[in-house]
Amino acid sequence: MRTIAFAATRYGYCVQVIDGGMVVYEYTAGNCPTESQTVVAPGSPVAVSRSQLRRWAKQTADQIASDWRIPLNRVEYDPDLETQLDAIPC
Repeated sequence: MRTIAFAATRYGYCVQVIDGGMVVYEYTAGNCPTESQTVVAPGSPVAVSRSQLRRWAKQTADQIASDWRIPLNRVEYDPDLETQLDAIPC
């Protein structure tokens, strides 16, 4: 069964499609409001807030679910993924 996990940190967000316990697709984005793959210093006047990044992560996860025809009840916030992402220095 496929599920979609999402999480956000102050540096950006990650969305993963998981099938049988394995990540089969991953999308990441940075915290820059104008360039999705760019990371700016947290606290910078242009850095996107963590709460906004979580909203974008959920929106991206829902879009991927639609594209992959995965029921929305299988889209979930993943605190463990967030903890892993927080541990990665940028």
